[in-house]
Amino acid sequence: MTGFIGLLSLIAIIYYAVKLFKKRKIATLKKRYRIGLIISAVIFIFAVGIDSGHKKTEKQADSSNTTKVVKKTEYVGKEKYNIAKKENVALIAKKKKLVKQEDKLQEQKDQITVDAAAAQQKAKDDQAAAQKQQEEQAKAAKKQQEQAQQTQAQSSQATSQTTSQTKGDMNTGDTGTVVGNSQSHIYHVPGQRGYNMNSSNAVYFNNEQDAINAGYRRSKV
Repeated sequence: MTGFIGLLSLIAIIYYAVKLFKKRKIATLKKRYRIGLIISAVIFIFAVGIDSGHKKTEKQADSSNTTKVVKKTEYVGKEKYNIAKKENVALIAKKKKLVKQEDKLQEQKDQITVDAAAAQQKAKDDQAAAQKQQEEQAKAAKKQQEQAQQTQAQSSQATSQTTSQTKGDMNTGDTGTVVGNSQSHIYHVPGQRGYNMNSSNAVYFNNEQDAINAGYRRSKV
């Protein structure tokens, strides 16, 4: 409204100014146009002042509303920021927990792998030990068998020697020296029962001391 009145007063100012300039020689009209110009100017100034006051008031109101909106926005933004911050803290804690669980699972997996490798190695070692034990047992059995065969052979040989003590292929009694048996390491002197023996087993000594020095012992019969 004040804007419209100001516009009309401005038109009136222009109108009276033009008329005043054209009718400046006529005193009556000049006075009338001058009064109209002054009144129009006063009305224009008044209208402009009122309009400026309204605009200032509206501007202040807009500024106040803007401040309120900004404050409200700031308040809402701060609240959302706090919520987001809490959520971020919760996510970080959850991430740390998941990482810890993942590390624990990896440790368990590594331990399982190590245990499996150890068990496999132990099985190989046990198998190797069992195989070695079997080989040693086989060797021991073979050795026992060889010893048994050797013992049997020695027994057979001793039996053969006992049998041949009275029946040898030579008569050592004719030599008149000490005779030792290389198989039994026993020496005989002339006149003893075992003096007769196979010539392949006979070892001759000049006297008993020589036989003893050679590791032989005297026969009891």
